[in-house]
Amino acid sequence: MPVWENTGLTLSCHPLVPDHIALPWDAADDYLLTRIEPLKTLTINDRHGALSCALAARGMDGINWHDSACACEATRRNHHNNQLPLANAQLILDEDQIPSTVRQVLIKLPKNLEQLKYWLQCCRERLPADTRYLLAGMVKHMPVSWLNWLEQEAATYRQERVVRKARLLELTFAPAVKKADIWRGYQTATGLTLSGLPGVFSRQQHDIGSRVLLQHTDLPFAGRLCDLGCGNGLLGLTLKQAHPELDVILTDDSWLAVCSVRHNAIQNKLDVSLNHGDILAGIEEPLDWIVCNPPFHDGHKQLTNIAERMFEQSAAALVSGGHLLVIANRHLPYAGKLRKEFHTVEVLSSDSRFSVYLCQKR
Repeated sequence: MPVWENTGLTLSCHPLVPDHIALPWDAADDYLLTRIEPLKTLTINDRHGALSCALAARGMDGINWHDSACACEATRRNHHNNQLPLANAQLILDEDQIPSTVRQVLIKLPKNLEQLKYWLQCCRERLPADTRYLLAGMVKHMPVSWLNWLEQEAATYRQERVVRKARLLELTFAPAVKKADIWRGYQTATGLTLSGLPGVFSRQQHDIGSRVLLQHTDLPFAGRLCDLGCGNGLLGLTLKQAHPELDVILTDDSWLAVCSVRHNAIQNKLDVSLNHGDILAGIEEPLDWIVCNPPFHDGHKQLTNIAERMFEQSAAALVSGGHLLVIANRHLPYAGKLRKEFHTVEVLSSDSRFSVYLCQKR
């Protein structure tokens, strides 16, 4: 495992990726550590728990707000591997768990400005005006429009010089009034009303790839079906609507996605089961069908390892003769991996952008 030179910590990514592709920390983490004060601290978007471990190594108690089940697991593993007490690093999933005693917030910038606005709004509703906010990210991922918005919104704003291609901002904010409606959504061609919280995949419009996959709702779906990486629930809820007899489970690594599906299932009066976990973790029942529109980005990085783990775990979880239905961008090298994991792989449709694969377990 790689050693974070500035801290002496031995850290790993979860899921594992080669060190030449990604490390559990970056220059923005290093920059944040030079500005941290000994205050009760909330970290947000600390993908592999690097900041959490660094705080614990300094003897500081921290609260770690994660959306990702993988991020929670990475934080636990890295604390354990460095013999750091996890009791000093409380993990929370929900905004209502943010303690009012926090006086310092560390944020690694996300891909999506709406998610950043959501995090800041949640903190401002619960924390006093003297709370320090330190935001850090790599310059190439920090558009000028974001900086302009932050400067206009903040009570105080200081932008530090760029160090090793990382930028750091120190801000304070006036307390916020209760947030307006944060749900965004659309209606599907089959009459479902779907909404999503900030950061949830395709929350404001019908994803094109999913639309292609849903051209195959006439397949002989039966038994127990899992929508793997469900996002706002488009695939699983549409199939439950079309096949009411199906036992449908929707699962996602994102807590906000699971919350969005819960909201959408209630709104559309569909009886389904929900799970928050890494790939299929937490699902014990054997599965007859799995449908999947796998992600090929982890943060700002384009990777295939998440999809490959989805295929491996799907092959293990399906009953004999069970099926995996996958939509993928055509340029992604998934066909070989699918043929390695499954007895048969049929290309149901393919065009210049997408391929739909139907895979059957022996």
